[in-house]
Amino acid sequence: MRNFTVLICLSIYSTLFSQNNFFRNDSDPLFDGRFGVTIGATNYITDASYLFSKSSTGFTVGVLGTAELSERFELFFEINYNKHFVKFVGRENQLAEPRDIKFNLQNISIPILLNYSYLIKDDYKLGVNIGPSFDLLYNYNLVNESEFDYVLDPLYVEPYDLEFDTRSDGKISFNMFVAFGLNFQYNERFMTSLRYYYGITDPYRNSPVFSPVIDITGRDSYFAWTFTYFI
Repeated sequence: MRNFTVLICLSIYSTLFSQNNFFRNDSDPLFDGRFGVTIGATNYITDASYLFSKSSTGFTVGVLGTAELSERFELFFEINYNKHFVKFVGRENQLAEPRDIKFNLQNISIPILLNYSYLIKDDYKLGVNIGPSFDLLYNYNLVNESEFDYVLDPLYVEPYDLEFDTRSDGKISFNMFVAFGLNFQYNERFMTSLRYYYGITDPYRNSPVFSPVIDITGRDSYFAWTFTYFI
């Protein structure tokens, strides 16, 4: 089901922007559109009340379409596949020494951002952007399957308890972030962006973990540094 959803999203997006004219209005040349491919690195930060975590570098790949509203304003529409890497503090058993347990978190993000180019000079543009990002899927997976029987501090949670989508009868998690950042464009072909995503929803609301002393809540966030080439 998840793979089918991903394929449908990417197919629709590619169809809309493949000819670079989805947003074009022949009577108004300002509504020109561009289509690009993106690759970059992420740094995911978990803030769950019942886990001790450390952030690590992950990666993101995706596609980006634009709609030029004016010389300075532009809309960005993106679909990105993200694979974040996170370390949780755990141990082989409750009496063992703590160590870092590696997980990956895969999801699909769909940011819709308004970009403002506040500095335009020759072939260069420097801009800021902000908008919502809608995220599908939320499932932590162990990198090393031999650590399946380990427990995670401080509540000795089992790694299996972090597989939220797997444990929700195949339902796909939906979360929302607010994204904002900076970008630098050159010659309408190249763009690099540094962006921060702040979580609005609580992704741990689907957690099966219960504690009489700690509320099972959290708000995640992450940074993304990306490069885009417009075709």
